[in-house]
Amino acid sequence: MSRIKNQGRLFLELIDELRPHWRKDPGLPNRLSDWLVRHRAGSRDRRLYRELAYTAWRILPWIEDASPETLVQRVAQHANRTPDTAAFIEHFASATTEPIGPPEDLLPDWLSSQNSAVIVPTQRDTLLQRAPLWIRLQTDDANAVATELTELQIPFEPSALIEGAWKLPPESRITQTHAFQKGLIEVQDIGSQALLHSLPTPPTGNWLDACAGAGGKTLQLATLLHPSGGTVTAHDIRPKPLRELQTRQKRAGLTNLTVSRSVAGKFGGVLVDAPCTGSGTWRRSPQLKWTTTTARIQRAQEQQMLLLARFSQHVEVGGLLVYATCSLCHDENEAVVETFLRDHPAFRPAPLIHPASGQNLPAGRLALLPAELDSDAYFVAALHRT
Repeated sequence: MSRIKNQGRLFLELIDELRPHWRKDPGLPNRLSDWLVRHRAGSRDRRLYRELAYTAWRILPWIEDASPETLVQRVAQHANRTPDTAAFIEHFASATTEPIGPPEDLLPDWLSSQNSAVIVPTQRDTLLQRAPLWIRLQTDDANAVATELTELQIPFEPSALIEGAWKLPPESRITQTHAFQKGLIEVQDIGSQALLHSLPTPPTGNWLDACAGAGGKTLQLATLLHPSGGTVTAHDIRPKPLRELQTRQKRAGLTNLTVSRSVAGKFGGVLVDAPCTGSGTWRRSPQLKWTTTTARIQRAQEQQMLLLARFSQHVEVGGLLVYATCSLCHDENEAVVETFLRDHPAFRPAPLIHPASGQNLPAGRLALLPAELDSDAYFVAALHRT
């Protein structure tokens, strides 16, 4: 059997293993990783099967009931062409460019009731595409980063809207670069970067990042605070993400960041980047389209309201409370803020500025949709403690 035909056979074996779980398990990438380990896949094969699996999740309704031959053909037709996938695509993809079905089929039925703005064609089409890789500069020497990327033949495009945000092809192996290893850059979606840029003035003082995780926004916040002498306390109850944050902090050389698993005292600013369904990240995690249900949205909302109420107690009078999610869902975004404001009269909306249009947002809420910055989708609200 030829190498390409064997890859097709192994891909169908992978599909058979994933099929029982692809509408139930948000952790499907872990199952994919386990399969790759068991099959001792080399680096090129790992990249091939990951691309094929993610493409399958992206177009799941178009392949779910297809025959094995048609399934492989359709996945090959829609996979991203790279040096690792080109031969597979050439062998298996259909020559036709006709769409298999309406694009509306590739989004869950409940989405329109949660966010009607994202189903208009411009936003929908972007949401259905694979996201680019965005990096954030952590150095004033942009030329050093640009020189290395050019030497490695990695294309890059600086954003005209968010300073220090550069767009790269999604398959760029950026973690292997000198710039990454020396902390000159961090991988961070431009939408995530834009949230802190939506504050009308740069943050100052002492901040709490209440749900820091591995710390993408934490590192950005610490960088923004450094010139004014401000600090960040990064909190999370999970030790593993905090260990990763400490590794990233060391690599970035940031000294104004403290990691803690407990919180005490008051802060001039509190960021609650709350756990959510992750529906805003479907471009990178398409499996979540099919495992997110209304029940999961409800459970996420309940947790978000508890976290926002809890950490709001650490905002000093005159301070700022920033609530953020990477969710498309009204129930996780506007509904949480409205409930919080009803139950906490000491807080009032604080204005934001739209990072793409520059529009003033006096209601203090921003829903950032994918087509605006070629990003994931995010929501942010700013609340002032009177």
